[in-house]
Formats: sequence, structure tokens, C-alpha cells
Amino acid sequence: MVGWTGWRSGEPTLLFSAAVYGVSTTLSVVALRAVRPADLLAVEVGGAAVTLLVTAAVRGRLRWPGAPRQMLIGVLVPGLAFLFGDLGLARTSASSGSLLLAAEPLLSVLLAVVVLGERLTGRAAGAMALGLAGGAMVAVRPGGPSGADTTLGNGLVLLAVVAVGFYLVATRRFNTGDGLGESAWQNAGGALSVVPFLVVSWSTGGTRLDTAGPAGWLACLAVVGCGVVGGVTFNRGIARVPAARAGQLGNLTPVVGTLTAVVFLGDRPSPAQIAGGAAIVIALALLLGGPVGRAGEPVFELEERR
Repeated sequence: MVGWTGWRSGEPTLLFSAAVYGVSTTLSVVALRAVRPADLLAVEVGGAAVTLLVTAAVRGRLRWPGAPRQMLIGVLVPGLAFLFGDLGLARTSASSGSLLLAAEPLLSVLLAVVVLGERLTGRAAGAMALGLAGGAMVAVRPGGPSGADTTLGNGLVLLAVVAVGFYLVATRRFNTGDGLGESAWQNAGGALSVVPFLVVSWSTGGTRLDTAGPAGWLACLAVVGCGVVGGVTFNRGIARVPAARAGQLGNLTPVVGTLTAVVFLGDRPSPAQIAGGAAIVIALALLLGGPVGRAGEPVFELEERR
């Protein structure tokens, strides 16, 4: 088992957030069977924004300093990431969408190195190589049905991955660790950014929220809950963990998403995808289970250049 003593402050919350977002991917596919992408986007982003803004205000955590910047960050996530993600998941399977998320850690690490000046050392580099190999195995051949819609859906999911990668770097650069307040402003900014899309979509194609039924609404509300919990825990942890390491911890998202899709939706990933998922899990164990140096820091730590 991976020892807790080798974990940096903030890493457990980032892992928990990654797992929550994996579950959210599967729940989103379930919800999209009952509602349109614009419907789910409105419920998940709007619902999370209202919930977080009210909660932060009641607890005295809704502060104006830094709010405009956090709202701009929210254009990336939940704004663009959820927009592209919902459009993509409506056109592909839950397992395909989850496995394509394996591309996000690579982009996050590259951005962390180029933009933030972080660097990989020792065992972390080996863990990254193994994790990226696993990610390639699960993403090269998505498990959804073939056809133009699936190709388009996978492309949209990858656009969501790009938005998440830039979001991770931005939050690492500007966040202070106030998970609730920062998440509230980010969701407010994300909700405002998708209003034009919602207006166009509803005016041309209407909505299915009125016919979603109890099961459809339950799935939508579960996605809202995942967004609230995942966003708060991520923003709380990212201020304490280098972006490159946080990106690697995000490898847990496609694994959890694929497992939940297999268990609850009956998706069937290929043997290569299963092997890739196992490689990702092993890489996470290597990343988190290294020897501990002075002050409780892993000796293979991801470091930021001073």
C-alpha cells in the first residue's frame, strides 16, 4: 500500500477530486440519454454556481479581491471544458470519453514545464513515462461505436482536455487554496461564459428538461454534486502541489471513469485499454509511494525552478 507519509499536502484532495470527476463522466453520459447537451450544461454549471455562491456568501468566504481573475479562469473550467465535454459525451461512449481524458496529464505536464518552469526529477519522471504509456494505450483505440459522430465526439472531448490543461496551470499560478471561494467565482464565470451557447441551442433545438423524468433529473443533479465537490477539492489542493505532479495525479480520472462505465453501463474496453489502465495505476503508486526525504518530502519530488 502507498504510505501516507510520502504524500505532499494537497495530494489526497487532488486524488479525491480526480476520482469524483471520473464518476462525473459516467453520470454525464447517463444524463445525456435523457436531456440535450445544452440542458445538462445549464443544470450542471448553473446549479453549481448557485450552490457555491450561496454557500460561500453564508460562510463569509465570498470575497471580491481576486474575483474577476477567478471568473476568467472559470471560462476554461467549468465553461469551455464542460461545454466541449457535454457535446462530446453526447456523441461517444462513457468509456471512450473517460479514456480520452488520459491525454490531459501529458498536456498538463508539458504546460507546467514550459509555462511555470517546473521540472521532473528521478522517480517522478519514470512514473510519468509509465503513466503516459498507459494513457496512450487507453486513448489510441476508443471503445465506443464507430462512425462520424463518435469521431466528432472524441474530438470534442479532446478540446475539453485542452481547456482543463490550461485551467490546471492557471489555478496553480493564481490560486491561494481557498477552495470554496475560488470555486464559487470560477463557476460564476463559467456560467456566464456559456450563456450565448445556451441561448442559441435552446432557440434552435428546444429543451428536453421538461420530459427528462425523475431518473434524468437525478442524473443531472448527481453531475451537479460531482462538479461542486470535485471543484472545491481541486481548488483546495492545487495551491499546494506543483502543476506537473497534479497533472499526473489526474490520471486517476480516466481509470475511475472507465471502471464506473464498465460496472454501471456495461461498456467493454479492449484488452489494450485494460492494460493501459493498469499501467496508469502502477504509475500513480510509484509517484506516491517513493522514499521520503527530509521534512517528509518524497525524494523524487516534482520541483519548481526558483
